[in-house]
Amino acid sequence: MAGLVIVAMAFLYFRGVGASMKTMESWMSTQVTPEEINAMETWVMQNTNERTIFYTDIFGGEMMMGKTLREGVEGGDWAVIPNVVDRMGDADKFFKSTDSKEAHDLAKKYSAEYVWLPNRQLFCGYGWFEAEKEKFNDQKYFEKVYDEKGVMVYKVK
Repeated sequence: MAGLVIVAMAFLYFRGVGASMKTMESWMSTQVTPEEINAMETWVMQNTNERTIFYTDIFGGEMMMGKTLREGVEGGDWAVIPNVVDRMGDADKFFKSTDSKEAHDLAKKYSAEYVWLPNRQLFCGYGWFEAEKEKFNDQKYFEKVYDEKGVMVYKVK
């Protein structure tokens, strides 16, 4: 009987550890990829001006502001960005939406000129997720201007 209790306790313990490891996986992996650094250095710096606004997740925005003086809809200098909580909700909606017009309207709301779409999970403040990418192929609202090694950039029309 004691052996059964020990086995049950071990099962519950390792089940909890496994769930915790899965939850932490995104936080423990690379937040900004080497491909993003390359795209920033080879395309962003060559093709955009300082203060250009990109629709990014938090980590893309932090990288943009810190390395290029470009701005993200979120990320960057949080102290001077108005309505941060609204921006997090809108960014979450922007990347999760399947509706091209809705995404376009959200980009225009924040004067974003480009969409930064890396090949990794995104984090906009409310959890990790994969972006719904198909909406950016709608030529009425977006134009792909960069697609190389795991990073896509779309111009907002």
